[in-house]
Amino acid sequence: MKNLDNLINKALQLHKEGKLQDAINLYSDVLENKKNDTQLLFLIGTAYIQQGKIEEGIQELKKSISLEPENVFAHSNLGNALKDLKRYDEALVSYDEALRINPNLADIHNNRGSILKNLKKYNEALASYEKALQLNPDHAYTHNNKGNALKDLNRYEEAIASYNKALQLNPNYADAYNNKGNALKDLKLYFEALTNFDEAIKIKSNHFDAYNNRGIVFNEIKYYEKALDSFEKALQINPNYAFAYNNKGNTLKDLKRYGEALNSYDEAIKINSNFVEAYNNKGNILKDLKYYDEAISNYERVIKLKSDFDYILGKFLHTKMQVCSWNDFDLLSKKISKELKKNSKVIEPFFYLGLIDNPADAKLTSEIFVKDTISKPSKIQPIAKYSNHKKPRIGYYSADFCDHAVLHLMMDVFRNHNKSLFDIYGFSFGPDKNDKWRSEVKNYFFKFEDVNKISDKEVADLSRKLEIDIAIDLTAFTSNSRSGIFSYRAAPIQINYLGYPGTMGAEYIDYIIADEVIIPKNNFKYYSEKVLYLPDCYQANMSQKDVSKKEFKRSDFGLPDKAFVYCSFNNNYKITPNIFDIWMNILKKVPNSVLWIFKSNETATINLKRETVLRGVDPNRIIFASYLPNDEHLKRISLADLFLDTFPYNAHVTASDAIRMGIPIVTLAGNSFASRVGASILSCVGIKELITSSTKEYQELGIELAIKPNKLAMLKNRIKASASKSNLFDSNSFTKKLENIYLNLLKKN
Repeated sequence: MKNLDNLINKALQLHKEGKLQDAINLYSDVLENKKNDTQLLFLIGTAYIQQGKIEEGIQELKKSISLEPENVFAHSNLGNALKDLKRYDEALVSYDEALRINPNLADIHNNRGSILKNLKKYNEALASYEKALQLNPDHAYTHNNKGNALKDLNRYEEAIASYNKALQLNPNYADAYNNKGNALKDLKLYFEALTNFDEAIKIKSNHFDAYNNRGIVFNEIKYYEKALDSFEKALQINPNYAFAYNNKGNTLKDLKRYGEALNSYDEAIKINSNFVEAYNNKGNILKDLKYYDEAISNYERVIKLKSDFDYILGKFLHTKMQVCSWNDFDLLSKKISKELKKNSKVIEPFFYLGLIDNPADAKLTSEIFVKDTISKPSKIQPIAKYSNHKKPRIGYYSADFCDHAVLHLMMDVFRNHNKSLFDIYGFSFGPDKNDKWRSEVKNYFFKFEDVNKISDKEVADLSRKLEIDIAIDLTAFTSNSRSGIFSYRAAPIQINYLGYPGTMGAEYIDYIIADEVIIPKNNFKYYSEKVLYLPDCYQANMSQKDVSKKEFKRSDFGLPDKAFVYCSFNNNYKITPNIFDIWMNILKKVPNSVLWIFKSNETATINLKRETVLRGVDPNRIIFASYLPNDEHLKRISLADLFLDTFPYNAHVTASDAIRMGIPIVTLAGNSFASRVGASILSCVGIKELITSSTKEYQELGIELAIKPNKLAMLKNRIKASASKSNLFDSNSFTKKLENIYLNLLKKN
């Protein structure tokens, strides 16, 4: 017996020295003579686990427990092993057994909390951590874990308090600094976050998570080179750090270094072939570069790996609409509508507009998106009404101060603003394309600020410093959106206008500018903003546009000379299978007719031709219009006979352009903002009989105007006469009416 005791002591010493296999061998030798010794089985199991042979360790621990069911430490170690294998439910059973035997073990309550956190049962995890702290209030590790659970519950201030307690107990706790930094990051307190990441790195120079997180913050505040440097340092420490490659890709994307970004995402995927975020981000770049087929492939991979990944279904469907791939349009649309009812993060607001005419769900989409992506900053001081300047200061905030539809519409407003009455400021957060449009528009502002490379908070702070009275968001949820600027309250009065045709669902946006056609009074409930009415069409327009002096013939564009030419010069994503059905029905009823639409990409062209055949129409009756400079495009519009509007996302600039060139528009007016733009434009020029209220009426009118040339000719003459006299293209009058809105707001507020 004494010899066995000596062997056990020797084995324990080897175990202590980390010579695990030697220890296991000795334990096993002794076990031959001490059959079913629960302690030896426990030690062998523990050593196996420490050696990384988890499954072997689990088997030995289970043997030990079968012989001694009340061994609390065997249950605890078994739980730890199962946790390492991510067998969380089984681990939870083991911890619960341990605590049944002895409920006063703080470490096990802590470990139990970690399991519950991994199972996303954050409130239960929090309860376990609090129980652990009742038993051992000075356990820094548990305070840190409690902070993590609170952070997951979005209780950021409480989380930070827990991290501070952990740091009070252990000032050299690098992970607590890192976690505190993440909480501050989520609160968008970026510079405080950076301080904490730096502290973590100071304590632990190889803390690759802290480097990675620091890089994320640098990226958020537009310090792109510093972000790249942080990601590189993380990857030097851990070359297999997929998250750092993914985040590096995000920064490279923001720098428009798309090829390098794609390479970074590929590196992340090489390390982790199931890295959902990397596939999603890769898809986003490919979509932006208009490599739609490749983007769709990456989104399909995301859906396969994680079907409920945030916003993926909406993004997937929108990208398929870019190539007119409609095989699962109805299925995906219904699924999106169903998920919205559950308040799921299923589709971005802009993508929803082209799917369904449902203003209630459009509002819900915006509210979900804002709540998810725009954190409500804490400690934002309200802005008192400014009194230090004589003239009101109006700020226009846009990503599109360039050759873009929004600037095409707004250019005359900026030009015509009464500079003796207002100081007009421009805040540009889009890329500087250095085109003639940007060069011109800068001359119309009292001050033009390029804020592309500073954070949302810094833009808001600059706006406050400049004492902007009214801030107008011209971008909202469209490309390069920076609506977070307004969450920091850039001005006492904040307005959503023009860029995004719908509600932003954000408490920080006070007003939306519309007209009585766009938002009837009975639709106010679908808007989080208060509605400001312009007396005519809400849409600004230039009084005059350059129209090419070239003489075009139909044959120049492949159009039959004697055919009736329908046109619809809208983006592909606005063409739904339902509206295409109607267009094809119209072509069937008007045999000598063609449909003239934009050629966006080759895949869309192929798909549209196929869809045409499926509907029993000769694909040669679809004529594709290639890109032309705007002045030439305007000139060629006049070759068409009738413009067929899209639904539920109506034409905007393209509709105004058609009217400008004397081409009638048949539109279908729905209930949402985007589906009533055509009606607003036609009402403004006094041609309301072209506004329909059902698909049947829309189709019948489209046919009627083709077979009744006299009626069409009369309408064309009326449009030509009305357009030149209507308020639609009277930009000077429009600007004055807009200014009256601003003055009335300043009086009221």
